[in-house]
Amino acid sequence: MTPVEESGRRVASDVLEVPAQHLTRDSSPDTVETWDSIAHLSLILAVEQELGITFNLDELDAMTSVGAIATTAERHLQPPT
Repeated sequence: MTPVEESGRRVASDVLEVPAQHLTRDSSPDTVETWDSIAHLSLILAVEQELGITFNLDELDAMTSVGAIATTAERHLQPPT
């Protein structure tokens, strides 16, 4: 697990109020009972704050799992080519 994935999992654990060891890259609203639309927005905002990034609206629809959030965040943290 990359540092960004680990950070995202920790933030998701806090926001969704589930133990971090129960979250995987595949964890999603379908597998986490507390992950509703309000929790999703809280999770996205918490990840943005934790990593110092800002997601755009197009990305929000695609971030439907812990892994997708981490992958999107990692793209924001990579230096421009």
